[in-house]
Formats: sequence, C-alpha cells, structure tokens
Amino acid sequence: MTRSTIALGAMMLLTMSFVLYPRDSADAATVFCAQLRGAKAAGQPDCSFSTLDACRERVKHRGGGHCYKLNR
Repeated sequence: MTRSTIALGAMMLLTMSFVLYPRDSADAATVFCAQLRGAKAAGQPDCSFSTLDACRERVKHRGGGHCYKLNR
C-alpha cells in the first residue's frame, strides 16, 4: 500500500466516525435537578430547572439538599 492510500483510508474512517457517532447539539437545553434533603434517593427529583442558580434557590427555600446536572 502506498502512503496516499493509507492516508485516504484514515481520513475516510475519521469522517465516518463523525457521521456514525452523533454529538449533542450545542444548543441542547441543559436541565438541572434538585434532590431535597430527607428525600429518598429513589424518589423523584425535581428536574424543572434550566439554570443552576434557579435550582439552588429552590433547594435553599425548601430547607436544603443539592442540585445536579441531568445527563441525557
């Protein structure tokens, strides 16, 4: 095999990896969830927050807990 054939094959594999492995869109909505203090770990967290600050305010208002980013 020649160098150009190997380079072309490598470039094709790299290109196919971008097509076959979808990336999250840059403008996908980020969702934050609140787990309130005293709630069971298996309980349903409140995942209605679009900002971490809003989540933290709700947790503070409700007596404590923690916020985390929801990984989809």
